[in-house]
This record gives sequence, C-alpha cells and structure tokens, in this order.
Amino acid sequence: MSFRITLQSKPSRHFHDPYKHWQVLLNGSPWGDPFYYNMRGYRGVLPLPDGSPFDPGEVTLTQLRREVAQINREAKQATPPTPDAGA
Repeated sequence: MSFRITLQSKPSRHFHDPYKHWQVLLNGSPWGDPFYYNMRGYRGVLPLPDGSPFDPGEVTLTQLRREVAQINREAKQATPPTPDAGA
C-alpha cells in the first residue's frame, strides 16, 4: 500500500484572513483538518505511516513542507519493494 502526503492550497475562509489554509492529502484524499496560520506559524496535524497523527507545532510553510518530505521519504524506505509480476 502506498503512502504519500501532499499539501493543497485552499482559499481563506474569511475576507480579512491574508493567509491561505493548506489541506493535507493522503494518497490524493483529504485527511484531517486543514493547516491554518496562527500568529507564529501554521498549525495542524500530519498523518504517519502507522496511522497515528503527528503535530509538528507552529511551523513556517517551508518547515511544514520539509516535514512532509521527510515523512514521505521514511515511508518509502520502510515499504518493501514489490516483486515484478512479469519477471
């Protein structure tokens, strides 16, 4: 089973909110609540391959993308390679 996290930009829900919200997509499907901007950074929860949630704290968008990339790398390394059906 594949495990891939991506972030998708969502427009702000409020007229006066200048920051975008970021929806977490797990294998292309929305997962959890969107990340929202707090006074110090983005807040939200990321999924881990074992199914548990991970709260990175108040992070910048760059740090959030780094966390997503690291989780994706670790999940890819943890999954065993699938044997070729034709070989």
